[in-house]
Amino acid sequence: MNNKNIFLGIIAFALFSCSPGGGDSVTATTDGGGETGGNTGGTAQPVPTKILTELFTSTTCGPCTAQNNTLNKYLDPTSSTYAGDIADKWIILRYHVWWPSAGDPYYDWNQNPVHQREGYYREGTSNYVPHAYTQGMTDSGSGASTWRVHARQIDTTTAISPFDIQMNVALDGYELSGTITVTAAGDVRNLGFKYYIAVTHDDSQYAAPNGQTVFHQTFIDFLNSETNGGITAWGESLNLDAGETHSTNIDWTLNNTWPNNSGVTWSPNDLNIIAFVQFDGGGETDKKIFQVEEIDFGS
Repeated sequence: MNNKNIFLGIIAFALFSCSPGGGDSVTATTDGGGETGGNTGGTAQPVPTKILTELFTSTTCGPCTAQNNTLNKYLDPTSSTYAGDIADKWIILRYHVWWPSAGDPYYDWNQNPVHQREGYYREGTSNYVPHAYTQGMTDSGSGASTWRVHARQIDTTTAISPFDIQMNVALDGYELSGTITVTAAGDVRNLGFKYYIAVTHDDSQYAAPNGQTVFHQTFIDFLNSETNGGITAWGESLNLDAGETHSTNIDWTLNNTWPNNSGVTWSPNDLNIIAFVQFDGGGETDKKIFQVEEIDFGS
């Protein structure tokens, strides 16, 4: 049996066997424990998965304001529309883009990875904002209510994962340091999986042209990449045997001038670090995210 068939068997098992200014130093970890095959002698031990919504937005997009604000309320425990059933496992990553007008400071700061990620989903077709993708495989369109519906569907249909991500990362002022590991319950060598590490920011204040004033989960940068044929791509290929763990050391410092706009106020204490595993071998219609984890230092 080839590696792909072995791994698909593990997935089937998973589906049917379980119903500005420096801040203080903060070290945070995700839940630990012997959850995957890597800790139990190589046997398949799927673990709970979280949900990732990737949202393309802009400070120059009028309709983005209402949808971003509605999404914020879904994640706010004090809101009457708080999505309490999924909020603690629903992770958001908001990429700011270069249309409908120029001048978004969050996009201007670091353009190349946004171009690459936007093109990865768009695949040559026209795009628009706001525009969300859920778990890499569902085009969730432009409405926050649909984003919530699709996140709940993911929680119901793919509630467990053959990948386990663990984080032990410290924030000291503008610097992130520590270790992130990902362990596979099955053999995933040469199957097309990629592993991404990203940094985002919560609660920056900016009087944007579209009327939005508070910005959460704002993409800043990817921390890992690989070069193939002279071309650098963010993320890295994930090739692991059953029970094997890939470890990444984090040593990254945010430039204290981010996002290079005097109208934006923010604190480094509100940084987040995200890691996710995505299938990258199935063409434009199969880009499923199999696992995602986050540390929110500001919470």
